[in-house]
Amino acid sequence: MPKKLLFLLLFFVFLGSCGYAQESVEIAASRNKQVHDLLDYRFRGGFYSFERVFLNTVKYTDQARVNCVIGITVVSFQVDCDGTLRNVRIKNPLHNGLDEQITKFMEATQGQWNICHNNKYTRFSIPIQFTMTGTKTDSIDAVISLVGKNPGYVCNGDNYYLEKAKEALAKKKGKRAKPYIEKLIQRNPFNNEYYDMMKQAMESMGKVKKKKKK
Repeated sequence: MPKKLLFLLLFFVFLGSCGYAQESVEIAASRNKQVHDLLDYRFRGGFYSFERVFLNTVKYTDQARVNCVIGITVVSFQVDCDGTLRNVRIKNPLHNGLDEQITKFMEATQGQWNICHNNKYTRFSIPIQFTMTGTKTDSIDAVISLVGKNPGYVCNGDNYYLEKAKEALAKKKGKRAKPYIEKLIQRNPFNNEYYDMMKQAMESMGKVKKKKKK
């Protein structure tokens, strides 16, 4: 392939990836702004008071730190217009004591909610990230982040798992790629690329039937 043609091909691939990255940033920014605005309206003192309660309540458990548990968990809940908190659910749970920390935090918000007059302001879905010092990981999708002390060694960054997953997929080894992709999804459940990679892994394992071309 002529060098000029190769350069143009790589250039357009680069532009496509930049466009996707920019779109992801814009979606995350829009989602996080909605959460900020809703908490400013419903929580006493607004978003930053809500975040302060979180940081004063939630601790990175030793079990999670030792096991390098890093990721974005999403807490969804409802606060009725009279201020009653209910239906607290944790999506993409991280376990290792961190889910219990989230539950403790939500209990600490009881009695601190403003009343409202429209039910459209009663449902919340808040991405919360747990990460550790020295570890490179995606953070644009988190509304609140807790940065813990590393356990005496630096945990692997996202790129480590991404490279391992892509290497295995390139060799059609879906079973080998699967745990790396699961780790990436745990770290950022909003990244659609990871789900595409998981589908590719499952297809190579024969777990997903490919659609026949008409």
